[in-house]
Amino acid sequence: MQLKTIRKPAEKTVITQRALELTTTKILLASAVLLAGAASVGASAEVDNRRNGIEQVTVVGKQLSERTTNVGKLSAQLTEIPFSVSVITQDFFTATGVKTVQDALQYSAGVNGGPYGIDTRGDWATIRGVSPAEYKDGLKTLFGSYNNTRTDPYTLERVEILKGPASVGYGQSGTGGVINYVSKRPQAEAGGEVWAQSGTFDRQQLAVDMTGPLDTDGEWLYRVVALKREAGTQTDYVSDDSLVLAPSLSWRPSENTDITLLLNRQENSAGTSTQFLPWYGTQLANPNGEIDQSLFASEPEWDRYDSEQTAATLSFTHQLTEVLSLAGNLRHSTSEVDYRTMWPAFTAYPGSLYLRLMADGRTVMRTALASKRSADALSYDVRLNADFSTGTVEHQLVLGYDVQDVTTDNDYVYLSGGPLDLFDPEYGQSPIGDYEIEEKASTTLQQQGVYLMDQIKFDHWVISTGLRRDEVQNSVEGQSNSEDSSATTAQLGVLYAFESGVSPYVSYTESFEPVSGVNKSGERFKPTEGEQIEAGVKYQPAGSNLLFTAAIYEIEERNRLVTDPSDPTNQIQAAGAKISGVELEMQATWAQVDLIASYTKVDAKYQQLGLETTHVEAVPEELLSAWATYRFTDDLFGLRVGLGARHVGKTWNGSDNEALSTDSYTLVDGMVGYEVNDWFLSLNGRNLADKQHITSCLNRGDCFVGEARTLTADVRYSF
Repeated sequence: MQLKTIRKPAEKTVITQRALELTTTKILLASAVLLAGAASVGASAEVDNRRNGIEQVTVVGKQLSERTTNVGKLSAQLTEIPFSVSVITQDFFTATGVKTVQDALQYSAGVNGGPYGIDTRGDWATIRGVSPAEYKDGLKTLFGSYNNTRTDPYTLERVEILKGPASVGYGQSGTGGVINYVSKRPQAEAGGEVWAQSGTFDRQQLAVDMTGPLDTDGEWLYRVVALKREAGTQTDYVSDDSLVLAPSLSWRPSENTDITLLLNRQENSAGTSTQFLPWYGTQLANPNGEIDQSLFASEPEWDRYDSEQTAATLSFTHQLTEVLSLAGNLRHSTSEVDYRTMWPAFTAYPGSLYLRLMADGRTVMRTALASKRSADALSYDVRLNADFSTGTVEHQLVLGYDVQDVTTDNDYVYLSGGPLDLFDPEYGQSPIGDYEIEEKASTTLQQQGVYLMDQIKFDHWVISTGLRRDEVQNSVEGQSNSEDSSATTAQLGVLYAFESGVSPYVSYTESFEPVSGVNKSGERFKPTEGEQIEAGVKYQPAGSNLLFTAAIYEIEERNRLVTDPSDPTNQIQAAGAKISGVELEMQATWAQVDLIASYTKVDAKYQQLGLETTHVEAVPEELLSAWATYRFTDDLFGLRVGLGARHVGKTWNGSDNEALSTDSYTLVDGMVGYEVNDWFLSLNGRNLADKQHITSCLNRGDCFVGEARTLTADVRYSF
């Protein structure tokens, strides 16, 4: 392979641990921000959330008190769940100019969307300081790493966030929580939308969403969601192209039966936008100045992250009797990734004062990785539901059985990418020639679980209980023995709903998450385990458009995956972590204003590590966000404007080194839109001030660049 010489033109240059307890001033300030306007929230006009046959589910509005969700496998009103739950809808995606799922998470309490900056390979987030398990339509959708496509938010109806351990309902979930993507499904009313978008970094996108009945009786319904995108990114030479086709078909032979088949075919063509830039020139001073945040450290004609996925999901519900119903989901998915990239080597050069940089402070040697990765997953979940009463006590009982059988394969080879001057890069000089990717053993994870949950209601009390048993077998190709593990997890939550709309609650939950794959020594990973105690309150005055939630929690986690301090390309398991925090969140609608606001305080530390670290890396000490949309009336009817701000507090690099803690930053987003007849035109902007910022730095020596200013112009036509 010959690499052409390309020279990038020189365009631009660019504490002591605090305790968890908030001061009285901060609590009052945060509460005031979230409760602002609560006294003004009264009965408002009903919001019509069904436009031309395509349902737009919202958690803000008068119907909020009647909104139910299946988060945790129990169908319940948000105000009657004794756990912390957030729901993000397509309405919010449109209002805030969401381009990725990662974008959509950045206004929710307890959630840090994008701790590792911009990344075309996937959506990274932490919930309560821990990477969440990712599910789609109740089944796990992400296994291993870098072997799948990135979920496109346009294919989703909403995103559900269950915070804290959730293994009883979901089985394979971490201690931080679960993100469940809910796919768009066929609707009984015919309609659709065509969406064209153009934006910064040469972004061009065209999408369509159509739904309706196939026959006059409405027994057969269809939906087709399709999207085509060609785009660059803020990182030089890195694209972000995508092709998505997601058709679905529903059969409703009677009012008691609904069977839906959802297909998803996605092909992404991208590179690696994350460059793992050194401390010096990003977070720490470099005599050569600041490293350009658009820097590309790989090779333009070699780097790629090309992924494809095919998935088929069968979902059904059937009402057996007035009391009993049966529901289930079955999915088979296959994915493949061609992944090639380079990054500044994680090394210390003799005589250099700058970690990962040579003595001149500007030149690095690059590590190159070429790999072929794949995942083949079969999973299903079947549930028997019973809704009944025993005297004055109401029960919603769920007995479920779920299975997953997942094989992941990662064949790779490490190469020398050659030197690169990070301040004046000249490409095409890499020594990489012909190479052969090394075959590695695949790993197979087989899991089965049985769970029983009951939501009990009597008088003003709501009690949510659950128990689950998991059996897991983790095997490596070519090895006769497998690693077997099992666990019993439980949950208990108690809530009391006062007539005033105040509902205090307390809960205890546990988690058990099998970890597929092996470390570089071929050793299989142990399951991650944890438990959480949480207390909180939910407040929704009768007839109002306000929902306020507050929670305080403490999590104990064991067997957390961390980067090996002696080899940054390897992962090992730490003994555990202890995480405590406070979360406040408000969603409200009154008059012409929609508002969502949140505040988060978190303290996350490793426990008994045996590593030279204390703070959990890339976890902000504080998060504060607010977004408001104003809809004009009278002469300006159809015009709407939105404004939001996101404040991300200081993060640590996995140590107590104050110099390497990442400074806090605040970003401002905005939207201007106009709706007339069947047209909606809008202009969205994220990071409007184009504030350069580092989202986090890690103890291994690298930092991550945050999102630059992006603008998108959208035209939507509904029919």
